[in-house]
Amino acid sequence: MSPVSFLPLTESDAPALGRLRQSAWTATYEGIYPAELLEHFDFDWHKERDLRRIRDPGFHHFFLQTEGRTVGYLTLKEGPVLLLYSLYLLPEAQKHGIGRQAFAFVRDFCTRHQQTAFCCHCQPDNTNAMDFYRHMGGRIIARDEGNEDRWQDTVVFQFQV
Repeated sequence: MSPVSFLPLTESDAPALGRLRQSAWTATYEGIYPAELLEHFDFDWHKERDLRRIRDPGFHHFFLQTEGRTVGYLTLKEGPVLLLYSLYLLPEAQKHGIGRQAFAFVRDFCTRHQQTAFCCHCQPDNTNAMDFYRHMGGRIIARDEGNEDRWQDTVVFQFQV
């Protein structure tokens, strides 16, 4: 297992984050999200949203790098309970311990910010992520399922630090 570096994003990283997100989402959500949503990924919209979040001190964005390559990203959002807002790894980076290292990073972040737990949302048809979150000790604390558009369903996992 190669060590992972967590590199904070700056405004100049917004375009690269959009490209990475598009790649990760295409691999993750094929067959879950509508094909047209994935095929017509709006880079400009994502860039503007990412810039707002990068400028917001309540959000913390990181590229995950290993062996000199960017293999994913994660975003944390501060609040009464820290939210693991996003964690995406490219397919070739999955099942190599990188996700476990990301969770250690998030738990350390929680400890440094006096948080005893954190949460994340997951689309229930994303079985790889569901299994991973359970393996990481996540407990489902809320569900929003049965939406007319199934891809909008979500479950909320909570993790103790």
